[in-house]
Amino acid sequence: LGILFLSQAWLFYVFFQSSTEEKIIFEKPLQKFAFTSMGLISFLFTFTAIRDLAGLLLLPFHQESFLYSSESTTLILALSGLCFTWGYLNARFKITSPLIHVPVSNLPEELSGLKIIQLSDVHLGTGPDTPQIKALVDRALSLRPDLIVLTGDIIDGATLDLNAELAELARLKAPYGTYFVLGNHECYWNYADSVKAMREIGITPLLNEAITLSIKGKSICIAGVTDPAMVHFKGEGPKIPVPDSNSNLNILLAHQPQIAKLTAELPYHLQLSGHTHGGQFFPWNLLVKRIYLHHGGLGKWNDLWVYVSHGTGYWGPPIRLGTVGEVTHLEIIRAGENQKSLSS
Repeated sequence: LGILFLSQAWLFYVFFQSSTEEKIIFEKPLQKFAFTSMGLISFLFTFTAIRDLAGLLLLPFHQESFLYSSESTTLILALSGLCFTWGYLNARFKITSPLIHVPVSNLPEELSGLKIIQLSDVHLGTGPDTPQIKALVDRALSLRPDLIVLTGDIIDGATLDLNAELAELARLKAPYGTYFVLGNHECYWNYADSVKAMREIGITPLLNEAITLSIKGKSICIAGVTDPAMVHFKGEGPKIPVPDSNSNLNILLAHQPQIAKLTAELPYHLQLSGHTHGGQFFPWNLLVKRIYLHHGGLGKWNDLWVYVSHGTGYWGPPIRLGTVGEVTHLEIIRAGENQKSLSS
């Protein structure tokens, strides 16, 4: 247990405190060990807290002693190890492609059926390795998107160390383009490097700006905002562009879902976000529901549809338990048509 906590001290007081240009000896293996330790500590703490709560409840009846036997401690260790292993296998090998139908009122028939593929919170550098990234990109392309959007926390490391991973992302091509917005983790590194890297591989960053696409004679406004974390790194925080009044469909990309409160004041039809990871693993997947406006899935804020991805990759502990990574498949439909959400 001491070794596990020592790794956290390294993570918080060495790795997180170092500059992005600084090279730390044995950085990668120590980082992986520290993130793994974080997951194990979380499970150990959770099951120990549950035991202590049960002990408090049994205290008046003098029946709590069996909870503190060697068998009980062994059970906590076994449950922690089992949850970590199960969560690791989920994070490493399980990915879903939920099909989300988004009904839009007064949508021109020409735009009905528009396919948007969303990847979010991939965390290149601290999350999935290159083979996993390749599998995720293959899944996205197999869905035959019209548009691809990357809603922040895609890069989580020095871009110079991510050539192989970025080469995989460069394959994300769609007929009407691939677009990217900054998340808070790009800000923790050098966000300018992330923007430059995306441009170099053919992905369009949207930094508090909007572009208009013409599809089958109809117009779509695709806008993106920077992350609120930008203000702490001498950058411009989120400023939502106002869509053109002639646009038939308005979509905002915003890493953090709470921006929907402001988005709903403008004539947007849909906001696509990430950031929450759905809590990523037990018990945080239960707590996150009480923190965010929308913690995951499709919801509505006034007349604005908001979809919050549970994340395509993962951050920190390489585990998912109670959530599953996703390459999201959104289909824009006319209001009244086959309104349902499926998982495939």
